[in-house]
Parts: sequence; C-alpha cells; structure tokens
Amino acid sequence: MKTRTARLPLWRRLGWRVGASFVLLTAMAILISGYLQYRAQDRALRESLGALLLNISRTAALFVDGDLHDAALRGGRNDTPEYVKLRDTLKRIQDVNQLRDPIYTLFDIDGPMAKFAVISTGHVALGTPYRLAPEIRATLRRVIAEGTTAYTDIYVDDNGTWITAFAPVRNAAGQTVAALDVDFRADVYLAQLAAVRRRLYLHSIAGALLALVAGVLIARRITRPLGQLAAAARGVVEGELHTAVRVNARDEIGLLGNVFHLMIERLAVSHRSIVGVLSRALEARDGGPGSLRRLAAATLALADRLDITPAQREAIELGALLHDIGDVRTPDAVLQKPGRLSAAEYAIVKQHPTAGVDILETVPLLTPALDVVGNHHERWDGAGYPHGFSGDIIPLPARIFSVVDALDAMTHDRPWRPALTMTEALATVGGAAGTQFDPRVVDAALKIGEAEWSRLLEVACLDIRRSPVPV
Repeated sequence: MKTRTARLPLWRRLGWRVGASFVLLTAMAILISGYLQYRAQDRALRESLGALLLNISRTAALFVDGDLHDAALRGGRNDTPEYVKLRDTLKRIQDVNQLRDPIYTLFDIDGPMAKFAVISTGHVALGTPYRLAPEIRATLRRVIAEGTTAYTDIYVDDNGTWITAFAPVRNAAGQTVAALDVDFRADVYLAQLAAVRRRLYLHSIAGALLALVAGVLIARRITRPLGQLAAAARGVVEGELHTAVRVNARDEIGLLGNVFHLMIERLAVSHRSIVGVLSRALEARDGGPGSLRRLAAATLALADRLDITPAQREAIELGALLHDIGDVRTPDAVLQKPGRLSAAEYAIVKQHPTAGVDILETVPLLTPALDVVGNHHERWDGAGYPHGFSGDIIPLPARIFSVVDALDAMTHDRPWRPALTMTEALATVGGAAGTQFDPRVVDAALKIGEAEWSRLLEVACLDIRRSPVPV
C-alpha cells in the first residue's frame, strides 16, 4: 500500500515563512531608517534655508533707515527721493545675495491684510493692499509685536511654493515701523526632497532584493535539513527502513538527524526480527526452512527488471515473506490434503488472502506487505480471488510476485503432484500471459533464462519432460 503524503501550500512552508519574514523585517528596517533619514534631511534643509533667509533679512533690515521709511510712507509715491533711496538699498541687497524675487517692506498689517511699502523693483505702488497667506500671518504678527526676526515653514499660495523670512524695520526711537520681507522659492528644495524620496525607494527596493536572496539562502540552510528529516519520516511511514538518514547540518538539527537515524536503525532491527520470526514460523508450518527467503530473493530479481519504486521494492520483499500468513487460519488438514480439495475446502483456502490482510493491517510496519498478501491470487483476466480484480487494478507488486510464486510452486514437489522442470514451468507461465499473468511481467521473467531461474529458486536441472499443467 502506498501512503499519500500531503504537500503543504507555500504560505505554510517553513522555508517560505523564514524567507518572507527576513525580507519583511529587512524592508521595514530600510524603510524606517530611510524615513528617519528623510525626515532629518528635510528638517536640516528647512533649518538651513530658513537660517540663510533669516540672516539676509536681518542684515537687510540694518541698512533700512526707519525714519527714512516713515518719510517715504508720508510721501505716498514711488518717485520720492526717500522711496528711491530705500528701493536702491533693497535692490543692492537683492543683487548681492543673488535672489530671484524682490525684497520688500510691509506696513499697516491688520489680520489677513497688509500694504506694500518699498519694493526693490519699484513695480508695485506704495500702499497697494497685499493679502497674506494663512501660513505667514502668525509669524508676521510676532515680528511686528516682538520686534524679532523669524521665518515661516514652507507654504504654497497662488504664486508658487515659498519660504519667507521677516525682520523688523525700526526708527530712531526703536519702534517697529515695518517688516522687511525676503521670499525664496522652495521648488529647488522640493526637488531635493523628491530626489531623497527616490533614493529612499531605490534603496528600499535594492535592500528588499538583497534580503530576498539572503532570506532564501538562509531559509534553505535552515529548512533543507528539516526537509531531509521530513523525507526520511515519510519513508518510514511508507515502510522504507533501510535508507540512511543524511542531514547536512552541524547544529541541533544535525544532532536531531543523527538521533533519528539511530531510531530508524533500531526500528529496522526490530522490524527485521519480527519479520524473521513470522517467516520462520510460516516456513516451519509449510514450505521448509529458507523457502520464503528464496521466494523473496527471486521476486526481487524479477522486480529489478521492471520499473518499480523503492517503496514497491520494500513491499515486494515483505509481501513475499508474508504472502501466506493468512494460512494460519486454515486447518492443516486442508492445507496438507494430498488429493483434490472439495468445494467447501477450496472456499476455505480462498479466504487466506483476506485473513492475511486482517492480521497485518493492525501492524503499521507490516502494512506495505498488504499489496502482495491481499492480491497475489488475483488474475490478469479477473478470474482470481478474493476480489476478482483484473489488469492494472491489481497492484504491480502482486502481479510480479504471482509469476514467481507460480514458478516456485511448479518446480517444487507438492503433496498432490510432483515438481515440473524449469523448462516446463516457464512454458506454462508463458502460456498464461494475458490470462492469469501480466504479459509485461511474464516477458521480463522469460528474459531471465532457465539457468538463472534454477539458481534463484534452487531447482536442480532435470531432463525429465512432463506435459505443462495449470498452476
């Protein structure tokens, strides 16, 4: 019998979990680190830009005469000597600091509104109303009220993205009569931040890819030994007790693999002991010492010429040794009867495959033998017993064994008939291909040759010829 093994979905496999966790943690670490660096650079750029504008505005305010500014306001025009002098001063400050946008002063600040005073370009009439952006109102009021310099955060209005610094303009009495305004377009700054964000994304992607590669390698290193243990465990469940457990690890998993290997070795010894005891008991009851081992070796020789799996090979050997274990429920009088069996006696004999299955299916280590034990009397044409299976429905181990069992039975004396020669036995098997036996198995058996079969079944070469008889 073949044990079905469940294949875990990807999300439940340890290797994928370890790899995904490694990638996730690494990507999160890169993103968090990058985000913190982005915030730090953002803050540093804002502070450096604000400090630069603050220095410009503070220095410019020192060159603006507050009394002259009052005189310009009283003149109310852009062409008075006071206005022109102040305008030229602001223009020089703008040129020296290479500012694209004009420098100007504001006065009469009331809530959201203010008025233009002097502007470095002179293009705006003195007293023109100016609506203050909401982001700069609180800063401007503080500059006017406290007489201190200050700068705003980055803000957006209808004309673009800005950062602004203010400085108080004082008269001779120390009173603040206006606020000097220095604007700076923050587009370049935002472009720098965008570049930082792009680098952050690229670094995150690159880090995630590296983490994926590293995660897969680490996961394989961790889970490969576990996979080897799992494969060995599946083999034990399927009855493979002779395959060495090799775990390529020098850690706790490797130690576990060594312990598991010792467990399997001890289990295999116990298994061989149990099978040996059972086979010797069956040989003592019918067949003679070594007859079952001989039958198992011959069956394996034929099986090796066919396409079988290691699990099927184990099943064939174990099944050959225990194929007639159901005979323990058959009376000796029936088994040893020299003459033809009655219909009732034959019905009893036909029950031994089912009885054998009943005996072995309660012992997990012996269940691989059930394919042979329960089906070795089935026929290719469906006329066999106990189930009447036909063709490929009959398990391959049973089809192989039935051919060897027939050859062994025909070439050894039985209470009800003498032995046939190997030539006669092979001819009988060949004639039953397609009816009693699988033609492919028969073809493989006939290719082995009489001499080899005689050696395998321990049959002396006889020259006596008899007519072929049914098996």
